[in-house]
Amino acid sequence: MNVSGMIRGYMSKNMDGEKFFIKVADIIEKQLQEWSPEYQVLLLKLKDYHFIVKKGDDSYEVTITEQELAQLQDRSPFSLDRKIWLALQNQGLQIIKG
Repeated sequence: MNVSGMIRGYMSKNMDGEKFFIKVADIIEKQLQEWSPEYQVLLLKLKDYHFIVKKGDDSYEVTITEQELAQLQDRSPFSLDRKIWLALQNQGLQIIKG
């Protein structure tokens, strides 16, 4: 049984959107910092959510509406993660696999 998947599923169904997004942002930041401690993640809530990754002079940003966040959270426990990682990769962030 995949315990972390079960826990993530519980979190996605029982946390409000903002708390869930903060948790996902924290997890992504920890992964990025395993690759390089220079990575910083910022999560801003203006009209929409702005997820920003910085490393030195490089900056990547993903914008997600509240409605989109709710849809991703309902779709599957890792949909938000997938959207963020794919958007970051499409903007040129090097994803280290393995």
